[in-house]
Amino acid sequence: SAAATKKLTAEIEDDAGGEQDLKVGTPTLPSWSKQIKKGTKVEYFWNEEWGWCGGNVSEDPYMVLDELIITVTFDADGTVHKLPFTGDEKARWRPG
Repeated sequence: SAAATKKLTAEIEDDAGGEQDLKVGTPTLPSWSKQIKKGTKVEYFWNEEWGWCGGNVSEDPYMVLDELIITVTFDADGTVHKLPFTGDEKARWRPG
């Protein structure tokens, strides 16, 4: 019924605290990214096949526009890659 729908809507709004502000804009880097420096252990999600790959930051990171460029020497094979750490891809990174 319309009355039941109205009551349910009011309860949901009360639980949610009324209007909610949506976060709009460019995702930011996590706070732990500021602590990354040469020698820091990190893990990077390469892809579904390789999964999480651990390594060491082998050069001090630097910013290029909104990307933190991190040079990682991977534990498994010793390869070195310069990888961007952006707000959009922060889920691919975690402390090692």
